[in-house]
Amino acid sequence: MKKPLFWILTLTLLMWCAAAGASRPRAVVVIAASSSIRDFCDPDLPEFAKLFTEGSAALLNVRTGRSSRDSLPASKSGFEAGCLSLGAGAMASGGGEVRLAGNATETINGEDVASLYQYRTGHKPATGQILHSEIARISRINETASYRAQPGALGSALRDADLSTAVLGNSDIPGEMHRECAAAAMDGFGIVDFGQMDGHILNELDPTAPFGVRINASVLLREYDKLPQRCRFVVIDYGDMFRADSYAEYCLDALAKNHRKIAAKGLDDFVRELSTRLDPDKDLFIVLSPNPRSFSDLAGEKMGAIIIRGPGFGGGVLTSSSTRRSGVATLSDVAPTILKFFGIQTPPGMVGRPITSVGASDVAVTLLDMNAKASAQAERQVIMRATSIAQSVMVALVLFAIFATSVPSVKRVASWLVVCFASLPVVMLLMPLIYSGGMVGSIVMLVALTFAVTAVGGLILKTPQRTFVWLCAICIAAMMVDLLCGAELMASSIASYNIVEGARYYGIGNELMGTMLGAAIIGAGMALSGAWIDSRIASVLACAVLGIVLAFVAAPMLGANVGGALAMAPAMGTMLIARRGWRPNLRSLIVVGLITLLAVIGMFAMDALRTGSDQSHIGRTANIIAGGNVAALVDIFQRKIALNWMLLSTSLWSRLLGISLAASISLYWFGRRAGGSAFLNQEESAAAIGCSVGVFAAFIFNDSGVVAAATCSVFLFAMFAFKLLQKNMGGC
Repeated sequence: MKKPLFWILTLTLLMWCAAAGASRPRAVVVIAASSSIRDFCDPDLPEFAKLFTEGSAALLNVRTGRSSRDSLPASKSGFEAGCLSLGAGAMASGGGEVRLAGNATETINGEDVASLYQYRTGHKPATGQILHSEIARISRINETASYRAQPGALGSALRDADLSTAVLGNSDIPGEMHRECAAAAMDGFGIVDFGQMDGHILNELDPTAPFGVRINASVLLREYDKLPQRCRFVVIDYGDMFRADSYAEYCLDALAKNHRKIAAKGLDDFVRELSTRLDPDKDLFIVLSPNPRSFSDLAGEKMGAIIIRGPGFGGGVLTSSSTRRSGVATLSDVAPTILKFFGIQTPPGMVGRPITSVGASDVAVTLLDMNAKASAQAERQVIMRATSIAQSVMVALVLFAIFATSVPSVKRVASWLVVCFASLPVVMLLMPLIYSGGMVGSIVMLVALTFAVTAVGGLILKTPQRTFVWLCAICIAAMMVDLLCGAELMASSIASYNIVEGARYYGIGNELMGTMLGAAIIGAGMALSGAWIDSRIASVLACAVLGIVLAFVAAPMLGANVGGALAMAPAMGTMLIARRGWRPNLRSLIVVGLITLLAVIGMFAMDALRTGSDQSHIGRTANIIAGGNVAALVDIFQRKIALNWMLLSTSLWSRLLGISLAASISLYWFGRRAGGSAFLNQEESAAAIGCSVGVFAAFIFNDSGVVAAATCSVFLFAMFAFKLLQKNMGGC
């Protein structure tokens, strides 16, 4: 009796364990490198069409860390850093060294992988593991990089939760190993628990394929079926997409396009077969490209693509708290999404936020349209940099009119040219309402509208100063209204950020923040200096206007610009104090410091009260401070300083900043020498001091502070230029 009972209990236990094992959810990531949303939306791919219906999709920003001099040469598309960033949950830096991984039994450059790994790490690997032989170099590069990503953070978090990982596939080409996908699944020691990357096993020779190599999909599926049930996270590299893209530079465009279509059709077939092995109600299935096409027939196309199917992802577009934009996610968001699926908390080193799905119809059409617009905007972005050159030339022409000629008509033209410093940002902000075409058309439209707005302002308001002040007010009001409406104009304007560069996705960027700061302070100073208003009323108006502008820039749900708030608060505080006869002493400095501190605390508190996944970078910074992580806070400031120092020597904006500041100092010195203390009245002096503080603070407290400081400094120059032109002409 005891014996049958024993066997019954044993059988029941085994069945329970089998059921428990079978019910374990799995996350599978298929890497289709060098692809865009146009590849995924191809009407000849029925399985992808099914994924768009059953899952959610988005454009994927694939921005990574800056390349390092210590890295080996990378591919044109940045596949190496893309896979490394995928596994780090942050913008990681990497080059050719990221390719060098493989089975423990393989060889790299004639050396056994297992032995090579042990020599370099001191760890003895287990049989069957995938090893990254360059983990030491990769870690060292990222320790000194500006963003300090942690390679293998995703794999380490899964290992800490006792979840096994696997990687399958490769993107090898003859004579060149491409095992970048290992970086997406490895832990901090460069180890993946299971997998198969050997090209001799997974690839087959095909003289009609790019580089004569093609993935053997049936073998790849067979290797997937061999993975043990306890393997919960799997990365699969379908290398034919990368090979088709890399081979494009060697063949005619028509043949390159055909190679890509064949590779995409093979990927579609593979995804169909793999999908039969996954439960859409339980498993997480992700298909993505961690890097853009290196050769594209669409100018400016630099976005990857992602589709997710599984619990919580069905029939819509993807978004995240990193972007706050429907249809856009970042590469850094993928790792936190996978950890959230397994119920694991995102580690501090990951900057990405979990991806979520929002309902939408005609997803493929919507994303194709977004991709086309984003690519066009990226192409037009060069115009914004060109405006820095144009404004530098304008400064030089105005200086020539002031110092090198006494002809009244020339000075009158120069005074209207100064008005263009205010009309230009207005036109750049509002131009998407009128025109969003190509680069040449945008340049023509920008120049024409700038002069047209200036001319119309002159006809209505008669004088350059009044036109300038009103354009400052219109610029500020337009930005405020746009922020209240979701910053749609800012997201489309050539004067702002774009989703391709990925420096910012919401709120107000540094370009327009600097403009808003300069327009608010100088515009207010010039308006109050020429108005017959009681001093008390003027003080109330100044406080109200500047306070509202600061609130719009600082509020996490509006401008969400920490650096902007840190620049505006002391600048505006200084201006308000200077209106009351400010002198640079300890008391005034303490007051300005308190104003800045209160503004920043209020901004941090508002965002920190929001839920974790909904917080912007403001709230996460507040959490770093609250947690006492001083080192992380120091890293943030070091990164800002390093980036500004780099931009100071390489950016065109640094030329505009230097020219406008030098010109402002020259005009102020000349004006004081000729007119003494009467050169500027109290309101104008306060505006000049406040704007100067704003330029300095904008440079210090922003990642690209050179841009913000430059766009702010031209308003300071404009006020000084008006004063001297007015004096020389006896009024304008």
